[in-house]
Amino acid sequence: MKKIVALVGIVIFSFSCDVAKQVAGAYALFTQCKYIFDSITGLSLGGINLQNINNISSINPLALANLLTAFSSPSGSLPLDFTLNLDVTNTGDQTVMLNGANYILEIDGLEMTKGLLNQQLKIESGKKAKMPISMAFDLKKVMSGKSVDAMKNLAFNFVGLGDASSNVSLKFKPSFLVNEKPVAAPDYIPISFTLNKK
Repeated sequence: MKKIVALVGIVIFSFSCDVAKQVAGAYALFTQCKYIFDSITGLSLGGINLQNINNISSINPLALANLLTAFSSPSGSLPLDFTLNLDVTNTGDQTVMLNGANYILEIDGLEMTKGLLNQQLKIESGKKAKMPISMAFDLKKVMSGKSVDAMKNLAFNFVGLGDASSNVSLKFKPSFLVNEKPVAAPDYIPISFTLNKK
């Protein structure tokens, strides 16, 4: 009986080691990839489409008044919606397979949102693919306790309408299929870039 238990333990240990090796190998392939910011699309703040707006004066006066009121109002929400598009280049010698990912977004050192990317992505060696990540969060809720000016500066800088650049950090934890089951990577991959004024 003891021999059977020992044998089962060895099999389980060997299987766990094999899974760990596969995950470590897949994670290593993703750390070798090159991540470059491509664009932000579908950008809206407080329900106002800012995708093709290059300066604040181009916003409809009534919409701008409503937006500024939303900033200063102690109640209500201020949703920020957009899709962050990254160019991912596989610089390794093997194909990388993404089954999904967890992410954490920070803007100017403040955590804005975290979420799950439900997307499969296959990138062959030496090839490039676009990875869109749709995000939406309530800026007023995230920046609760911050001043109105701080909220305005962060928001307008991020959308390219402020006076300063915006420092963005995306922490990206990919997941892979191992034995047909999704397994998360052991750690996040940091991706940083700067958004400049339009």
